[in-house]
Amino acid sequence: PESRSPVADFYRGKVVLLTGATGFLGKLYMAKLAQLRVAELIVIVREKKGVRSKERIERLMEKEPVLKIFRENKDNCRGKVTVVQGDIEADGVGLSEEDAKHIKERVEIVLHAAADVRFDETLIKAVLANVKGTWEMLNLCVEIRNLKLMVYISTAYANCVHKPAYERFYEPPADPLSILKLVGNLDEYECDIITPMIIRPWPNTYTYAKALAENLIKQFYHRMNMVIVRPSIVATTMYDPIPGWTDNLYGMNGVIVGAGCGILRVLHTADDCNCDVVPADFVVNGTLVAAHRAFERYQTEPRSCDPDRAEIYHLASGVDNPLTNGQIQRFIKTIGEEHPPLKSLWIGTYISTRYARVAMLLTIFLHFFPGIVVDFALRMKGKKSRLMKIYRKVRKFTNFIAFFATQEFVFENSKMRRIFDSMGPGDRAQFQCDMKTITWADFFNVYCPGLKLYMLNEKPSTWEAAKRRYDRLKFVSIVLIKLVLAYVVFVCIRQLIVSTCPYLCQLM
Repeated sequence: PESRSPVADFYRGKVVLLTGATGFLGKLYMAKLAQLRVAELIVIVREKKGVRSKERIERLMEKEPVLKIFRENKDNCRGKVTVVQGDIEADGVGLSEEDAKHIKERVEIVLHAAADVRFDETLIKAVLANVKGTWEMLNLCVEIRNLKLMVYISTAYANCVHKPAYERFYEPPADPLSILKLVGNLDEYECDIITPMIIRPWPNTYTYAKALAENLIKQFYHRMNMVIVRPSIVATTMYDPIPGWTDNLYGMNGVIVGAGCGILRVLHTADDCNCDVVPADFVVNGTLVAAHRAFERYQTEPRSCDPDRAEIYHLASGVDNPLTNGQIQRFIKTIGEEHPPLKSLWIGTYISTRYARVAMLLTIFLHFFPGIVVDFALRMKGKKSRLMKIYRKVRKFTNFIAFFATQEFVFENSKMRRIFDSMGPGDRAQFQCDMKTITWADFFNVYCPGLKLYMLNEKPSTWEAAKRRYDRLKFVSIVLIKLVLAYVVFVCIRQLIVSTCPYLCQLM
């Protein structure tokens, strides 16, 4: 039948192992796999702050909006989740003998989504999470008897030093195991000193560690069926399982919330450069579709160590549906006026510039000076100063993203494009992931209110009051701007009179 979905059929009844289940994408993978009625979903979760693994997952199922399917327990999906205590950074993934045996005998598909995605992470932590974690998972996968496919979630920016970046393997920045050994012999202070020299020309430890991890995948490529998916900048969900959901303020999310709240006033970015944004549900769906297609190819073609023939797919929008930084700024301003945050300090807009020195000067005048004044006023009232602390974090954040916001990156996606074009109606209905179908205005009308709802915890019942407050702030802003302009005009006229007619100046 026309509505049949071969991709859904592939996952139905399978035993899937998922890492990173407590992370942003991990929660979405859990929800999607539950919809697909897998036979068993095994999640490896570490104990954290005295909370055991199973309890962590139970808490997520109870509170996370995207995991509603587990609260409703459709098709007994909750009973199909097996929580295994482990740690991907530990030897043998930190599994007990019993859990390791269960995984090796039962698992058919592995989704390795666990990662440390922070741009400002130390090299030691980034390498342990992204390189050692991948190494341990690969060694586990080799021992899984009925493994059909190992899927690694990377990032398109792992290869940001290559322009354009293709869906292929690249030479690593260094030998992954040598770097792993190096960081194991250094303390954090020593490692921090040499980090800039080690990671150059990669912009941060995250992208560097991901590039190393991809080389580990290449080393194991001849031993099992593997696929790498490389999403670009992951935003909120667009449709599935609920629109506008996220659980973090990384990357673009932080820009929109910071600007919307009137905190972020300056951004070092080039308006004409593309910003490669993808909705999170498109990433999840694209991963599952690409993995299915890779498995089909493995049934008919032998595994190839040729870098260009590897099963690597870019989940990126820049080629098929480009979006510029300037467009994003206009969306933030327009939608911010319709859906302003109740917590906003000022009207939501920012000045963008591609020039680093101009950005620094504007930051001093529009971030640091107001921060100092407000904090001084707070201290005079006996309250704790806090705005400069926020602005120091904002400065650190904008410095990290400037590398990506001031350059053009092209992620060629011909392999993924062929998959999009060959999808039948059933697959398109259940696994929406074609970037060409996105209307950016529609997406940002979901994106911005979603951040307001899920990250600022502002319920729809508060939105009318927020709009009234925003209108008042806008009125005050307009009055202040006009007063400043009037004062500037007065000073200029007075100076002109002084230079041309000193006598009149004495009368003024």
